[in-house]
Amino acid sequence: MVTNEAPEIVTIMACPPAGLASPAANSFIAAAAEAIASKRVHGNAVLPAASVRDIDLQLGAVLPRHGKNQIRLQIVGHSISGVLSLGATWLPDQDVAACAFQYPFLVLDTNPAALGLLAKYAGRITEVMLVGCNVGSATSFGYAVNGRTLTYTLAEILRCLVRGADDVVAPDEFDARGWYTPGPQHRRPKGWRWTPSSPPIWTDPGLDPAPRSRTEIAESFEIRAITSSLLPAPARTALVDLRPGIRITCKHTTADAPRFALPELSLDTDQGPAQLLCGGRYLRQGNDCFVVDRNPQLAAAMMAVLWSSEPAAHPVANRAG
Repeated sequence: MVTNEAPEIVTIMACPPAGLASPAANSFIAAAAEAIASKRVHGNAVLPAASVRDIDLQLGAVLPRHGKNQIRLQIVGHSISGVLSLGATWLPDQDVAACAFQYPFLVLDTNPAALGLLAKYAGRITEVMLVGCNVGSATSFGYAVNGRTLTYTLAEILRCLVRGADDVVAPDEFDARGWYTPGPQHRRPKGWRWTPSSPPIWTDPGLDPAPRSRTEIAESFEIRAITSSLLPAPARTALVDLRPGIRITCKHTTADAPRFALPELSLDTDQGPAQLLCGGRYLRQGNDCFVVDRNPQLAAAMMAVLWSSEPAAHPVANRAG
């Protein structure tokens, strides 16, 4: 780890929770840490955190209460739109619902109890960068909170510029200072700039690069069931039958596959198991990655399935295959 007594940048790297038996290796986190360390930057302190409480403790050591120093903060982990996973990355899927969203908060999202731990650092942080696949994206497949919501909330609480990655993240996309800087083929990070006299201002520096490495196809999938979900919704703990199914159409495949992206939803389709990633931008089936044609009706249908209290989405117990 790169450390410095008075760093200009603090990089928080997600790590396994304490006490977790034999945590699996994580190629994205390890490669990102190695890439930052290779810069040999003395002003970038790289520190581990499994929870929002850990972030609080690390910042408390770097930013003592009566000190006057300020930092730029970036937090690196896996993510979905609006949720940055810290120690939750290493939890078994069946434990995420019970453990990740409660104290000490193994994910960073818009939970007021978790964000209250960080509010004391307002004025001590000049910029925040959230580094995880599509964590700052406005697209969110079936989840009421997205990356714009998270970055806006953090900008209000910490009173600074807050941005998050708006594309898949590669572990080598860090500049000479070890700060997240996506490659020219990826969309730039998006977010909000806090101002003292008005609501935060959206910061969008211009046009993003046009998608490349796409091959035109004509493919469709019928989603017949949700088999698991990383979204903090009731459907997370049971397979949900969607029959009659929801039809997804795809006009492209992509060679720029989101290797490190977490799947929001694992699905049973008419063509076999598949996963939705990056706010529903991609559907992955085996080695193929399809670009999903998005439409408001489809997003609304998925939101209704995940959040409705009505019995329209039917839980199916112990279904095989």
